[in-house]
Amino acid sequence: MNILFCNEGFIVDGVASYNLYLSSALSRAGSNVAIMGRWAGYRGFQKRHRKSGVKVIQCFSATVSNSWFIKQALKFQPDVIITDSRRSFPFALQIQKRTETRVVTVFHDPPQYDRKGERGVQSLIQGSDACVTAEKPIYEELLKIGSGLPVYWIQRPITGMVHPTPLPPRDPFRILCLGRLSRWKSPGLRVIVERAEELKRAIPSLKVDFVGGGRRRINFWLSAMKANIRAREVFIHVVGTRPDPQPWIQRATVVCAGATSAVEAILSNRPVLAFSGFWLGLVTPQNLMEGISTHFGERKGDFYVRDDPDVVIKGLIDLYNQWDDERMRAHVNELGQKIWSDFDSETVAETFLSFLAKL
Repeated sequence: MNILFCNEGFIVDGVASYNLYLSSALSRAGSNVAIMGRWAGYRGFQKRHRKSGVKVIQCFSATVSNSWFIKQALKFQPDVIITDSRRSFPFALQIQKRTETRVVTVFHDPPQYDRKGERGVQSLIQGSDACVTAEKPIYEELLKIGSGLPVYWIQRPITGMVHPTPLPPRDPFRILCLGRLSRWKSPGLRVIVERAEELKRAIPSLKVDFVGGGRRRINFWLSAMKANIRAREVFIHVVGTRPDPQPWIQRATVVCAGATSAVEAILSNRPVLAFSGFWLGLVTPQNLMEGISTHFGERKGDFYVRDDPDVVIKGLIDLYNQWDDERMRAHVNELGQKIWSDFDSETVAETFLSFLAKL
């Protein structure tokens, strides 16, 4: 089966990582997979796509689609087009009109009724042959629409893209803050960088790495620089976007993250303090299923992090003070084993190909 992914552009974000993981899983399962998108000078996942056997079709472009992309799509002769409900959807429709190929639309956000034109809910429904999401809350919203389209909830295929490594001892206590630095996703991370000196006094061996891009990166960098100067020690690094988080996860003692980043860290055998816009807290066997169903604080949680920022600082200090190396190793091993089957790449690829065959 020839499977073509339509991509808004080769950047590093949640949609791009989903395309990377799913295209890689389908390629390893034996499909002929290509991903198409503009390159605008930003760092992307092209090398990782190619490493997994996915063909990369790209060109420098100021627009999401152009005539050259359409010609390349016709040459590839796709049996199915996979797109997302954002800016790549109109691009997929242009290819569909010339090839009459089935279109599978992946929702990374709840249906947005205020969107009009080609990206409005009705256009998404009319132009799609099936809808897919990896998030339970979005799946429930799609079912409410009652469009008659097949709707599937299929997890991201993450195993094989990250690898478990031995958990280091408590000290130095290296916190990895993994995720986009934006208004919605990073209020908890902003608390960490702004109150870093308070954390440093409570945790003398503290080191903090911020890995992720976003419009607020410069604000984080300035706050980190001030804290480093006052501490007379460079203990905070704001490193920006990185196409592969694995090296940073490997050297971390604990990871602060939500959404897919939280899953990547758990599968890498790291304790996770889960939060995005919402708060979940330390991921344990008891709240693991809640984490999966809420996308680890991305869609739902106990409360908004902005409403109680102190919980982030307290959570990290408590984790440090209660740390026991042997007990924590057992904890992360148990979590990794419990979550493995939900995000197993082979199983997800098999499930995805099975539903494609039914369209």
